[in-house]
Amino acid sequence: MKWFDNTVLDSIRHRWIAGGLVAAIALFATFAVVACSSPEPTATPEPTPTPVPTATPIPATATPKPPDPTPTPTPTATPEPSPYEAFKGVNGIVDPENFGWPRLIETSEGSITIDAPPERVHYLSLGHAEIGAALVGADKTAAIYPFFSDPEVSNISDLLSDVQVIGFEPEEVVALDPDIAIASQYTSPDLVNVVAAAGIQVVRVSEEGGSSGDVPNILLMGYMLGAEDRALELVEEVRSRVQFVADQILGYQKQDVGLPGVLAISKYVDIYAAGGNTNLDEIIEAAGGYNPAKESGIDSFQQVSMESIAAINPDVIILTQPLESALEFAGELRNSPVLQDVPAIVNDEVHPVNPTQFTTLSHWNVRGIEELAKLLYPRAFADHEFEDFGPYIP
Repeated sequence: MKWFDNTVLDSIRHRWIAGGLVAAIALFATFAVVACSSPEPTATPEPTPTPVPTATPIPATATPKPPDPTPTPTPTATPEPSPYEAFKGVNGIVDPENFGWPRLIETSEGSITIDAPPERVHYLSLGHAEIGAALVGADKTAAIYPFFSDPEVSNISDLLSDVQVIGFEPEEVVALDPDIAIASQYTSPDLVNVVAAAGIQVVRVSEEGGSSGDVPNILLMGYMLGAEDRALELVEEVRSRVQFVADQILGYQKQDVGLPGVLAISKYVDIYAAGGNTNLDEIIEAAGGYNPAKESGIDSFQQVSMESIAAINPDVIILTQPLESALEFAGELRNSPVLQDVPAIVNDEVHPVNPTQFTTLSHWNVRGIEELAKLLYPRAFADHEFEDFGPYIP
């Protein structure tokens, strides 16, 4: 049985070995065939690189830059106004742009040409003489009339003491042979005609006075006399002084009780009151009052009676005549039985004033405004002293 068993076992072992060998050979052959028959692996292709973007070529000609914004223009300085603007619109000045010579003046008697600044001037009215003395001095005054040197009438009597005095005959004016003669609206036409017929240039210049301080005539005369710069200085002084009065009294006027009614009268033989359209009317208003004579219908200067004064019923009366006669007249007014209920008499408001400041027709009326304002509103000017206009200084 062992033999059988060994034989069988050997047989089985041999078969197993043989079979295993065969199987191994077969398996090896299979791997060899597979290995020999399998294709070589294909390489994975490298990815195509992303192309680098080509820069857009810059054109040969560069694109022009947009233009700069329109530059803001440098503002041109506003030209300074001409200092002579004030002469534009002055009645009588034909060409207010011309400040050379000759100069053309239009008058009520026609046009005249002034070839050069006059050296000898004859004034046919006191108001014009006062303006002329302020513009060019008294030295250029050819002659005066007697009342020009009367201190009770004239504001420049002291400046004219050495000037020749003449009478009122036209021939005396002609004999002076002035470069120019200046007449007022009140100068006799016959006198103007005689002087002009003698070959003397005559300019009739209206006088205004009052609250304007005669500014238009100051400018016209300054132009005619070649004293335009001095005329502008005087005009500025006039206006500033009038404005000062207006500013000072503003806080003292009692509107609830009304402005004071001021009657301006004088008496030589008869009594005359200053109504509307007079320089005194303007002085009263500029000084902070009102003119009851104008309110009652009086125009210009009109004769009045004591009964008329009572009807006008003023708060204040000013007497525009020389002091001695004014004091006498004031006594008559205070003692008049007709006026005993008039406020000016009841309150003792009757006042003589300096006639040279009120009756002239020149810039000296500004002194009248100042003094009357001080009389009406004393507290407004308690610390202020007004001064006269200074003399001409070359």
